[in-house]
Amino acid sequence: MVEVGPGVANFKTGNRVIVYYYLTCGNCRWCDIGREDLCDNHAGYVGHQIDGGLAEYMKLPARNLCHIPPEVSYVDGAVAADAIATPMHVLQERARLKASETVLILGAGGGVGIHMVQMARALSGRVIAVDISDDKLALARDVGADETINASKMAFDEEARRLTGGRGVDVVVEMVGTSETMKASVQSLGKGGRLVFVGTYEPDATLTFNPRLLVGNEIILTGSRYCSRHDLAKTVEMVARGRIRPIVTRTCRLEETDEVLQMIERKELAGRAAVVIP
Repeated sequence: MVEVGPGVANFKTGNRVIVYYYLTCGNCRWCDIGREDLCDNHAGYVGHQIDGGLAEYMKLPARNLCHIPPEVSYVDGAVAADAIATPMHVLQERARLKASETVLILGAGGGVGIHMVQMARALSGRVIAVDISDDKLALARDVGADETINASKMAFDEEARRLTGGRGVDVVVEMVGTSETMKASVQSLGKGGRLVFVGTYEPDATLTFNPRLLVGNEIILTGSRYCSRHDLAKTVEMVARGRIRPIVTRTCRLEETDEVLQMIERKELAGRAAVVIP
């Protein structure tokens, strides 16, 4: 932090900080109870509605900043601010994951997914990682996945039921969001299961199901929207204590950004990438 405006009490010049992604009002009913992710006056996203996502300097409201301790690097902090804070919110707040429950993570080798695997393990869950790349699945196993499924080679819902002795999983984290994967995600759930939708690549994707399945098995379908500022602060603490390890498989200079973004679009990048500005 190179400069602080008037009236700011919790930060000073020289502080090391990371950024909360949502632009919020700070005074609606949701912000007042610490659910900034549902802000009634949501104004967009840092790097979209406010320039600076790939800039050396940017100007932000103080409520968008979070302190990072000296043992957390800027690269690790940047990963924590999104790719680890999101799993924190998904698994603790939306899925309400309990120790020993089984979590199926769809898209487990990607930038958020690889940290979803670690978060589930940190919360004492059993993890079944699903992806379409053997390299990504190998990385998922390296960071703690108990089982892996290559969805390009087999139906992941059928394999998930086999791996759970026919019972089905307790939680599915859906980060692909096609009509086919959403349907198979529901079919992977056991009694009392929770399905959390995190992302989608198909804007017209739809999910059809028999409501009797939800009623008879008390299944919950829910969404997850980034995180709260409190979630972000807890995430930074977990990284500082070594409970979660940020997985950065590619760092690049600013002029290499387009190349890396294209890799992500082609779903080639395992883990997370970071742009480092000297």
